[in-house]
Amino acid sequence: MTEALISVVLNLTETHALANNVTSNATNKCSLTKTGFQFYYLPAVYIVVFITGFLGNSVAIWMFVFHMRPWSGISVYMFNLALADFLYVLTLPALIFYYFNQTDWIFGDFMCKLQRFIFHVNLYGSILFLTCISVHRYTGVVHPLKSLGRLKKKNAVYISALVWFIVVVGISPIFFFSGTEVRKVKTMACYDTTVDNYLRSYFIYSMCTTVFLFCIPFILILGCYGLIVKALIYKDLDNSPLRRKSIYLVIIVLAVFAVSYLPFHVMKNLNLRARLDFQTPEMCAFNNRVYATYQVTRGLASLNSCVDPILYFLAGDTFRRKLSRATRKASRRSELNVQSKTVPT
Repeated sequence: MTEALISVVLNLTETHALANNVTSNATNKCSLTKTGFQFYYLPAVYIVVFITGFLGNSVAIWMFVFHMRPWSGISVYMFNLALADFLYVLTLPALIFYYFNQTDWIFGDFMCKLQRFIFHVNLYGSILFLTCISVHRYTGVVHPLKSLGRLKKKNAVYISALVWFIVVVGISPIFFFSGTEVRKVKTMACYDTTVDNYLRSYFIYSMCTTVFLFCIPFILILGCYGLIVKALIYKDLDNSPLRRKSIYLVIIVLAVFAVSYLPFHVMKNLNLRARLDFQTPEMCAFNNRVYATYQVTRGLASLNSCVDPILYFLAGDTFRRKLSRATRKASRRSELNVQSKTVPT
């Protein structure tokens, strides 16, 4: 299936490339001016995301596995979201070293491909699981009686498995497009997009993932939240836990999309378009600004991994209460251990 998808994308661009007589002559292209900020901004952001994301998602997974059973439907989605975030933050140390090492990749071609693959799996897996959480909350608020059967844990498990399948298959072309390349200065680049030879094919692929894995879920989320807000206004839910959790969900998810996902997709595709078609001398300054802004949004796109644990705490089913209970129990256990060690024998 992956090979067929790549073949379709490549065939779509072959005719265009021949018709326009695309060349790889570097003298006809703008050379990007890479300022020093990317060597410090991105690793600084990734360090923050790694520390907070590792701690937050470790606690979340610990809670879901040991203290949240039996799971509700929304807990299934949140556990899978935490798992996707946790897998991503585990890859960040290599990326942090890459930027501190002046973007000289030393871990090999496969690890580069795997790094980019896991980033995109986390990105689109998070978007789809947030969509599942939003639809789940919509059905619970707007159709509380009709939706009782649809909110069962078993259905959430099946839907989560389908989400993982869609994301892994849809993102697998990254293994073809991304990779390493030796620069003129003898350093090794690890492309987050692709080399120039496959740039137009990658642009088409990027637009497809943007439409199907970002735009459509985002529109669905906006529709759900509009109906949730309407229901909260007209229904008698004053000060109810469901009302508070729904409001937190709307605020947090919309903030994540506005700060992380939307700017990244806009600037990523604009940067690809600039590399393809805006290569005249008068456009070089514009291209550099687009590239610099795209680097900023790459850092923002990773922030969801440390924001999602806030969602579990504020909008999850009984997560806050059970976390408080678990921490009190752990604190009492540690106090008893200390007391037992201090008792004279």
